[in-house]
Amino acid sequence: MTNFKPYFRTLGLLLIVSLAVFASMKVSHAQSLQLKVAVVDTQKVIQASQAYKQINQKVEGLRNQFQQEFKGKEQNLVAENQKLVRQKSILAAEVYAQKKADIDKQAAIIRSQAKERKKSINQLRNAGLKQIQNQLGLIIDQMVAANGFDLIIAKQSLVWTKPSLDITDAVVQNLNASLPAVTLQ
Repeated sequence: MTNFKPYFRTLGLLLIVSLAVFASMKVSHAQSLQLKVAVVDTQKVIQASQAYKQINQKVEGLRNQFQQEFKGKEQNLVAENQKLVRQKSILAAEVYAQKKADIDKQAAIIRSQAKERKKSINQLRNAGLKQIQNQLGLIIDQMVAANGFDLIIAKQSLVWTKPSLDITDAVVQNLNASLPAVTLQ
């Protein structure tokens, strides 16, 4: 009968040594995976930027101008329509119908112009926001390179984070310094 005790003892010793080596590798691997993480509230960055405030001011001015212009056109059409209604009894049916059609055509043109103007203003706003977002991307890239961040997470996707990880204010400062205003055309 063969004695297996020395084999089992050697096998057990190898198993213990292997587990110890594996455990030390796991700890050193976990230590090498420590990430440098930051958090940015991108909505706050954009809304706090000088360029965003400039866009809003410009767009609001254009909307007010647009509303005043089209309010005047609308009032003129209403006055023409009221005048036509008062003249209905003295005008021939064909003349009344033609004048009514002309007023309706003018109203349709004004509605179309209003729709196009609103679309134009929205496109202008979106183009300005695109400039801000592009610059924001460049700033975040620069901050990653300068600070060695491994990961930057949008604050909107987090439930909780340490305040020390939040770099939002620094991003706002960098954005305002590099893009104080945008070109709106």
